[in-house]
Amino acid sequence: MAFLDHEGGAEFPYSREDVFQAFLEAIPQVAGMKVDSADKMSGRIMAKAGVSLMSWGENIPITLLEVSPGRTRVTVISTPKTGVMFGGAFDLGKNRRNIEHILGTVSTILSRKPPAAPCAPVAGTPTPAARLAKLKDLRDQQLITQEEFEKRKKEILSEI
Repeated sequence: MAFLDHEGGAEFPYSREDVFQAFLEAIPQVAGMKVDSADKMSGRIMAKAGVSLMSWGENIPITLLEVSPGRTRVTVISTPKTGVMFGGAFDLGKNRRNIEHILGTVSTILSRKPPAAPCAPVAGTPTPAARLAKLKDLRDQQLITQEEFEKRKKEILSEI
């Protein structure tokens, strides 16, 4: 990242494909911004903003990384199209606001759909239903008291 660049990021509880599509939908909704290129396979999008009263324009590379199934981390960098000599350092916060606006719009788009389903339990890890059934068996065999049963049941249900 260069001296004049602004960086922002977020992590979304959605698949990389869902987040990628949300970015493609969100970028044109930000005033003066367009998608320049998009590569779904590598998880990279290049957005561009044109010249305005506050900026000489900006290049905005966006990188998406699925950190776990149904969880995607995003990095957004805003780079002025001109260097320090030509006013790139004086964007008056516009480039930072563009990053926040893009991320906010993506978040709004994604919030319209349910998040990715949680991962299935790891093999060998009993499900909450199985744990409750075992707990009930212990109570029925009088190996634990009703109070202990209720306490543990509450703990298991709080994990769901």
